[in-house]
Amino acid sequence: MPYADAEYYQGDYGGSVIPIAELTRQLSKASDQIDSMTYNRIVAVGFEALTPFQQGRVKKAVCAQAEYVYQYGAYLDAPLSGYSAGSISLTLNVIETNGVKTSNEVVNLLKTTGLTDRGL
Repeated sequence: MPYADAEYYQGDYGGSVIPIAELTRQLSKASDQIDSMTYNRIVAVGFEALTPFQQGRVKKAVCAQAEYVYQYGAYLDAPLSGYSAGSISLTLNVIETNGVKTSNEVVNLLKTTGLTDRGL
């Protein structure tokens, strides 16, 4: 079950990038990726056991991750990290956390929860 639902995504988060037909699947996939990035700590304690601050950050991170993967998923799985043709060059700025390709925004949201610390 995703940590953020369509109502949260469209309302509180203000998202509009992901079409309604894809939304539940993308949020669920992002929630699984957030679990990997947090060493499954949310699964271990349960989402409801998190503080309200942590819950809010996790929901935002799920929405941000869902949008990131929806927009750039084809490029994230490409075997190339950059491309050059003449004077044009393209390099993707991708962060990988526990095998999950993500953005600075998601990493920063999760970092404030304390759930990504290796020493816990």
